Amino acid sequence: MQDLFSCTCPCCGGSLKFEASLQKVKCEYCDTEFEVSDLKELNDSANTIEENTNWDTSSNDEFNEDDALNVYLCQTCGGEVMCDENTTSTLCPYCGNPVILKGRLTGGLKPNYIIPFKLEKDAAKGNLMSYLKGKVLLPNDFKKLNEVKEVTSLYVPYWLFDASVNGIAKFRTTKVRTWSDSNYRYKETKHYSVIRGGEISFEKLPVDASRKMDDKMMESIEPFNFKEAKDYDNAYIVGYAADKYDVSQEETFNRANTRIKEGTVDALRSTIHGYDTVDLTDATINYDSNSAYYAYYPVWTLNSEYKEKKYQFAMNGQTGKLTGNLPISRIKAFLITLLSFILFGGALFGLFFALTSDNENQILLSIVAGLIGGILITALIMRFLVRQIKPVRYQHGAASYVVENSFNLSLKKDIYLYRNITKTAIPKSNNRK
Repeated sequence: MQDLFSCTCPCCGGSLKFEASLQKVKCEYCDTEFEVSDLKELNDSANTIEENTNWDTSSNDEFNEDDALNVYLCQTCGGEVMCDENTTSTLCPYCGNPVILKGRLTGGLKPNYIIPFKLEKDAAKGNLMSYLKGKVLLPNDFKKLNEVKEVTSLYVPYWLFDASVNGIAKFRTTKVRTWSDSNYRYKETKHYSVIRGGEISFEKLPVDASRKMDDKMMESIEPFNFKEAKDYDNAYIVGYAADKYDVSQEETFNRANTRIKEGTVDALRSTIHGYDTVDLTDATINYDSNSAYYAYYPVWTLNSEYKEKKYQFAMNGQTGKLTGNLPISRIKAFLITLLSFILFGGALFGLFFALTSDNENQILLSIVAGLIGGILITALIMRFLVRQIKPVRYQHGAASYVVENSFNLSLKKDIYLYRNITKTAIPKSNNRK
């Protein structure tokens, strides 16, 4: 009688059964066979660590009467900004309209740290002009007609996260080998389950704490250099506006967890070598220790208008990195797409036409190659050019905030699963005589 093996197939998820005649475990759905020792090792590694991403919410000081700030209210968009007591008027950094005094802020959360502004308004304007250079799909008249309405400085609130992480990631990998004989071309694919585990630390990973600021834009002007941060003092915001946080620590935990998990997986993935494909299948992380802080980071916002449409840009007030989405010229996009398809599609057609001169389907193969190749290459070119024009996006991982020399690989397993071989007949006209 066959014994049941309490596990699912790592290839398709089907039920597994031990085959006495084979002395192996076999999937009842896809017929893949496994050595018992390999499958046991795979199962033993599956639940090495339970994921725990709970944060230790450290307390922060509050503003008191001695260091209270003025709170200004924008009548247009409802935004609130804080200024020192000597500021009598200011402009809203969100919409560019004047704001009026609302009252004094006391009892609000006081930042732990602040990175002072290093760059002034002229740098923001100059960086915008440099930013517009080299954007192929940008309308020709944008530089001439785009009118910068307001350039405003703002200390943006951020939650900062420190974490020491213990993580495990599982990957599906393959090794591919090809060869041929007089009749067939062969392709052998070996499949593996690769497991990596280790420890890594992250320091001062920022997450935007203002609902009024675009989260993608704030991540796009990263990184900030925390080594230049100072203990908070009201003196640093004299002459500047500061936003009041309206996103709680708890609301930013998911974003912090996502970036830390991606950063951990990236570090573990970097230790995998010798495979043709590497795909993540599962990952868990556990926080050995963590903490969160409140900080102000310097940002310049630039509001402009082009053909009655508003555009906003943001510049890192510490490093000068500037970002913002731009309009796309439809005429340029159409012409570049057409010319790219004709150029590369035609080149591939000619190449395949020459290589298949002794094939009866020469013209058909060449047309298909030209069409598919032209479309793929054109799509890659347009994707690159569009990303130049539309660079505002969430950042992947947290590489900029990894503590130096903190990564330690503690688990390394490469488990062979199975292989498959496919063969394709070589057209008779191509056979060697």
